[in-house]
Amino acid sequence: MVLSEIDYSKKFIEALHSLQKSYKKFPKFMIEIIAENNGIPPLEVKKLFNNFRRNGILKILKNEGFYYQLNESQI
Repeated sequence: MVLSEIDYSKKFIEALHSLQKSYKKFPKFMIEIIAENNGIPPLEVKKLFNNFRRNGILKILKNEGFYYQLNESQI
């Protein structure tokens, strides 16, 4: 019996869009909170966060105290 994995990437990107709409830039803890509020398990948040950063969808603003924002050109 194979367990099906749930793909949370759509929920995650929607959560990030809502953060971007409200705040333009946001710290990591806000990403974790909004993901939790959208029913995304913490382990999945970590994976999605790393994948989105690696793929350039979520970019870090190093000169802004390590805030993040969506890279709209990569979505």
